[in-house]
Amino acid sequence: MKVLFFSQDSARVEQLVLALRLRWPNLKPLVATKGDVGLQVIEQDEPDLVLLCDDMVDMDIWQAIREIRRFSDIPVIVASESEEEMEVVKAFELGADEFIKMPCNLMILVARIVALVRRVGLSKQKSDEGPIFCGDLIIDPATYEVFLGEDRLMLTPTEFKLLHLLAKNRHMTLSQEFIQRIIWAEDVEAGDTLKKYIQRLRRKLGDNARDPIWIKTVHGIGYRFSSPSSARPTPPADTEIELVQRAVS
Repeated sequence: MKVLFFSQDSARVEQLVLALRLRWPNLKPLVATKGDVGLQVIEQDEPDLVLLCDDMVDMDIWQAIREIRRFSDIPVIVASESEEEMEVVKAFELGADEFIKMPCNLMILVARIVALVRRVGLSKQKSDEGPIFCGDLIIDPATYEVFLGEDRLMLTPTEFKLLHLLAKNRHMTLSQEFIQRIIWAEDVEAGDTLKKYIQRLRRKLGDNARDPIWIKTVHGIGYRFSSPSSARPTPPADTEIELVQRAVS
């Protein structure tokens, strides 16, 4: 699991990393000491979780949450020393998933993060649905894992839900309105968001929008998922990063 820390306090980050590794020994921490760099890391490296501290100088918590929610549904945890109730309320209203008052007992902090991870489906979950097999693509709703051949695809929760929805209804054309209603409920701006997620899925599947193998565009209607029997192109490998330290320039 990859966790991105928005913080300039290296001692605090080190303490949090040590605590989280009690639960996830193979945790890969990413550290952004500048807000704009953190946003780039989310988009490029797609961590599983963001822990947003209140010590950033170039971007406050509220701006960071707003910017993250413009393009990502990644779980966001705010870690703040503020005792103002309205700040907690504001964080949730802007899209934070959890608010932890610092300093906090580290075992309690880990327990709350585990609970959040369980809720958003990043950990293994029980499911009545079995895996979906489409050619050499395997989609397992029980573990939220996707394999293409021998390669495991690293998908965000929303990417997984979208791929799972398309694959469950393979060879059927799903309208944009139907997909938006299932994935994003009543979000009126979900049209552009859907296109971005389709692009991201195609990239991870090694698909080509002009000559698609997996996700076909039905112009004026929506999208259709196919299960090719022929060989597929190899998708680009995900880059694993042990630790990204960005110093303030």
